[in-house]
Amino acid sequence: MYALLTNGAISRYPYSITDLRRDNPQTSFPAEPSDSTLVDFGAVRVYFSTQPSFDPDTQALQEDAPAYVAPNSRWEQVWSVRQLTAEELAQKQQQVQDQIVVETQARLDTFAQTRNYDGILSTCTYANSPTLKFQQEGQYAIQARDATWSTLYSIMLEVQAGTRPMPSGYADIEADLPVLVWP
Repeated sequence: MYALLTNGAISRYPYSITDLRRDNPQTSFPAEPSDSTLVDFGAVRVYFSTQPSFDPDTQALQEDAPAYVAPNSRWEQVWSVRQLTAEELAQKQQQVQDQIVVETQARLDTFAQTRNYDGILSTCTYANSPTLKFQQEGQYAIQARDATWSTLYSIMLEVQAGTRPMPSGYADIEADLPVLVWP
């Protein structure tokens, strides 16, 4: 990882060896130019630094322009942590909610497939079947589906009301969903 300096300050970051070659087409560079060669062309190597800890539910980690660290005599990555904007939080929550909905549907479909139905919707269509076994399974599938979605929507309402924390994923709500067991 490299940076381009202009008058001792970062003017382009990130900067790559490909960029160096493109900016200096009349010069042939080795695969790994030495630090002194880089400096001759205004580039510097940027060393990795440890990322700070942060809460990914409410914060974002961003890489800033590298800084020269005098005690280490080198340029190093600089990281900052910022609070997510209201828009970013809403988008993140919507993505989590969408994923929970997808996984909840998959849970219902997988359950129905244990009895060789295509999915929960297919199973529900058997609720009025003249064959008692299929009728019972179809009726149970409707009850299980309705109970599952009712529970999930209640959870979402609790989150919106602020009485329940925003789940970080499906695993946070799975145990609260009705147990799916064929009668």
